[in-house]
Amino acid sequence: MTTVIAVSGPPGSGKTTLARALADALGNAASIHMDNYEQMTRKPLDEVMRWMDDGAPFDDVPMPGLEEHLARLKAGDSVVDPATGLKVRPAPYIVFETQFGRAHPGTGRHIDLLVWLDTPADVALARVLKAHTSAACREAGEAGCSGRMAWLDSYLENYLKLVARLVSLQRDKVRPGAEIVVDGTRDPAVLVGQLLRDIPRYSHRPLDP
Repeated sequence: MTTVIAVSGPPGSGKTTLARALADALGNAASIHMDNYEQMTRKPLDEVMRWMDDGAPFDDVPMPGLEEHLARLKAGDSVVDPATGLKVRPAPYIVFETQFGRAHPGTGRHIDLLVWLDTPADVALARVLKAHTSAACREAGEAGCSGRMAWLDSYLENYLKLVARLVSLQRDKVRPGAEIVVDGTRDPAVLVGQLLRDIPRYSHRPLDP
């Protein structure tokens, strides 16, 4: 049987890093990422703001094919990642990186174990900013840097209008459904060690030696 282990947390919490490290540590695991399916971030800001004002119903977020792919992986079938074009093969463990956890009805019903990365909002924001300012410094030429700075200015504006509210909603709606809550400020290697100890307590299958 397949166990779907979801990793959730606010933007910048370290979901991607932890999900990759956990999949590597498990060894017999496949990975699937919500960001490769969701289409909400492609919508105009005013449309996203209306969604927020309506209470941000997670089941209204378009993620074509994601629920089907989770179901097929659990059934033992391979799927093709729509963003990378790479085949994702079934495995005893599926590490599912998702912002919504069990609060998204369609995909949440496939989750067997939810891990919440409890990262302070200021730390998460600082990580996002540092990633982009570092990229700006690596880019050649003034134009590349100024383009990154324009992105940063837009991101901060959207953060104040939208992302901060979404982070609060995540904490209210997603975190309570987690069996395991880990400290997102700790080193990913330490967190993986903790998860390898904790997962057998909640999974219907033991970890392979």
